[in-house]
Amino acid sequence: MSPVKLYVKSGCKACDRAAAYLTKKEISYERVDILKSPPAKKLLEKAVDAFDPKTSFNARAKGFKDHDIPNATFKTKKEVVDLLRANPDMIRRPLLARGEKAILGFDEADYATFLR
Repeated sequence: MSPVKLYVKSGCKACDRAAAYLTKKEISYERVDILKSPPAKKLLEKAVDAFDPKTSFNARAKGFKDHDIPNATFKTKKEVVDLLRANPDMIRRPLLARGEKAILGFDEADYATFLR
């Protein structure tokens, strides 16, 4: 199995729940501060939903309002990925990665499927 990385931000409750889930399931993982070491562009491209890219954003981030994400129109997935790379605080957290695959947010059922 490829190494598992969990991109988190300090104080993020969803990140803490995801970490607790991985620990409970005895899944070894590397905890990565998403602000200090943002995910690679290629990884974000895998995580961003092309059909609904706005779900890739953290609605509580300051940049979410500053960039008027609710009313933004994105023509390409690349636009979303570039904006998230430039503003890692706006990435929906946590981001769970294994190999070249990644998912955003925390949902036990999604994690169970992803980690099979």
